[in-house]
Amino acid sequence: MSAPAGPSMISLEQLTKSYPGQVEAAVQSLDLEVPEGEIVVLVGPSGCGKTTTMKMINRIIEPTSGVIRLQGEDVTHSPADQLRRRMGYVIQQIGLFPHLTIEDNVAVVPRLLKWSGDRTRARVDELLDLVGMDPSVYRSRYPKELSGGQRQRIGVARALAADPPVMLMDEPFGAVDPIAREKLQNEFLRLQEELRKTIVFVTHDIDEAIKMGDRIAVLREHSVVAQYDTPERILSDPADAFVAEFIGAGASLKRLGLARVRDYPYADWPVAAISDGPQAALAALDRSDETSLLLLDDQRRPLRWVQRQDLQAAGASLDRAGMAVRAMVEPTATLAGALDAMVSSRTGGVVVVDGRGGFLGTVDMGVIMKAAEDMRAAAQDSARSGGPLMRAASGT
Repeated sequence: MSAPAGPSMISLEQLTKSYPGQVEAAVQSLDLEVPEGEIVVLVGPSGCGKTTTMKMINRIIEPTSGVIRLQGEDVTHSPADQLRRRMGYVIQQIGLFPHLTIEDNVAVVPRLLKWSGDRTRARVDELLDLVGMDPSVYRSRYPKELSGGQRQRIGVARALAADPPVMLMDEPFGAVDPIAREKLQNEFLRLQEELRKTIVFVTHDIDEAIKMGDRIAVLREHSVVAQYDTPERILSDPADAFVAEFIGAGASLKRLGLARVRDYPYADWPVAAISDGPQAALAALDRSDETSLLLLDDQRRPLRWVQRQDLQAAGASLDRAGMAVRAMVEPTATLAGALDAMVSSRTGGVVVVDGRGGFLGTVDMGVIMKAAEDMRAAAQDSARSGGPLMRAASGT
């Protein structure tokens, strides 16, 4: 187990939960340090106690014994409602109040804290903008008027409303479709880069844990920690056979879930402004070794992929040349996500855009293969040095 890199925001000491009539504890003597500003993911098989553990942190479930510390303060027996106001809470079912507008849903905790009306309204608008929902459009709507992904964004905004130092997230993206889930994960990671909250995140999905976590606690039954470490270490050096089996096959592909698009040099694909016309685009394509070129609008937002024949046949306008750009990711996306998006791109490249849709670069198979090679070499070096995986295999 690796020690936390920074000061602990949350400390769980011998935390135990036993239920009447049950011989074994649901959570047994758990010790866990959650570093300030990190996402710690609790992951494990169904019924291992990960959600029970998280709910004890804000005392939705009261522990049978043990100590909960928040920023060094023992909050095991402090008033539970005061404790919960220091923690945002996001659940899979979202839990928005259907009879309240979006504004009123987000404002629930600030109003409990008796914020002024002006301060509350300003905070609601700030948060709606932060999660990518125009306040002037969504402020007065009701939850039933939103999609599942939009409701989940509002759930995140509500959890952030009083600017709590800690967020608890229980399968927060599990109720939306895979495409929306990927987008929500990426958007949340982008927000976390800005906000640096301390987050305890529960999931049953090891791939989501690898993508979202700064650290992962792999739990056995009764919330016994099998391994608590960074995603890189867990993938490269599983502590024992249980962890290795839980990770499952395809560790090389899973490692792509650790690598962020932003951390690798972009591929050198040619681009041109659509307003400059076909000749300028042809000249840019001639200067490259690629067979496709990306057309951008005047705000440098990706519009269309074109090839030489498209440009030669376009006449004076490029508005309908080639193919519309569909495969796009943000820098916080993983290379695994980029590879998945690449499947839908007939050009063999995925466009990287910023939060406003502006072009940043492209990722192609050359980028992904180089990253996979580097990660595989690092894993082999770790195995040769006698890491936990090597020792488990040798029986020592």
